[in-house]
Amino acid sequence: MTLDDKSIINSYLEKSNQESYEYLFSSLYMWRKLNNVKFAVIDDTLIIEKSEENKGTFYAQPLGYKNENLIEIIDKLKERNSNYTDRDYFFGDVDEHFISDLKEAGYKLEIKEDVDDFEYVYNTQDLIQLKGKKYHGKKNHYNTFVKTYDYEIKSINDEKTICDCLNLLHKWHEEVAVTVDKEMLMEIEAIKDIFREIQFLNLQTIAVYVEGNLAGFAVGERVNDKLCIIHAERGELEYKGIYSFINCKFLMESFSDTEFVNRQEDTGNDGLRKAKQSYHPVKMVKKYLVKIL
Repeated sequence: MTLDDKSIINSYLEKSNQESYEYLFSSLYMWRKLNNVKFAVIDDTLIIEKSEENKGTFYAQPLGYKNENLIEIIDKLKERNSNYTDRDYFFGDVDEHFISDLKEAGYKLEIKEDVDDFEYVYNTQDLIQLKGKKYHGKKNHYNTFVKTYDYEIKSINDEKTICDCLNLLHKWHEEVAVTVDKEMLMEIEAIKDIFREIQFLNLQTIAVYVEGNLAGFAVGERVNDKLCIIHAERGELEYKGIYSFINCKFLMESFSDTEFVNRQEDTGNDGLRKAKQSYHPVKMVKKYLVKIL
C-alpha cells in the first residue's frame, strides 16, 4: 500500500456501502505498517489483506464483488491461503450483509463478534449542541474551557504545529503506555505519516493553543455528505475541559453539515470504552471475524 494506490482503493470504496472507517484509504495508509496492509484486484473485486495482533492475517470484506463471482473469488483466496499457516480467520472487519451473502453462497461459517472493534457512531449535532441532561457534564466541561482559557485555533499545516502535536503525543504515550495496546503505541508513527500527507489525504485538522502552548489537536475526514470520521484526538489534561472543547469545536468548524460522526472503536480499553459511551452513540458499526468451515 502506497500513496499511488489511493485512486484504486477509492474507486471501489465509492461504489460500496461500507460504513466502517477501516476501508478508507487514509486509514489503510495510516496503519499499513502495523497491519502489513496489502491489496489485490481479483475479478474486478478489491481484496485487502491485513494482519492484526491476536487475530493473525485475514482478508477484509471484498469490495465490488457480485454474488455470482463470490465463490470463484473465495476459491482463489483459499488456494493462496494454502501456502500460509497464520490464518486463523479467513475474513475480518466484515458486516452482517456480507455474512448473509456467504451463507447464501452455501458456506458453513464460524462467526465471532469482534466486540472490541465495534465502532461508535454519534449524531453530529448532538455532539455540537450538547443539549439536555445526558450532555450536561460535557457542556459544563466545554464552558469551563471557554471561560478559563484565552485560546487560539489553528490548522495543522506547518512544521511547528506538527512538531507540537507530536510532542504532545509522545508525552501522552509516556504517561499511559502501561495501559494501552500495541496499536495505540504505534500511533505516533502512524500520525506522523498522515501529517506528512494532510493535503493529499483530504484531511481536516484542528490545533488548540493556550498562551502559545498546544492544549490539544484532532484529525478527521469527511467521508460523504452524511458521515465524517475522527482519526485521532489528543488533549493535554492540565487544561480543564479540553476534550469536550476539541470534540465540539472540531465538528462545529469542519463537519457541522454532516449527519453522523464515527469516532472509531475502543480497542477493548476500559477507559476508552467509558469515554466513548459517555457521548451516547446512536449506533455501533458491528464487525465480525469469520472462519469458513
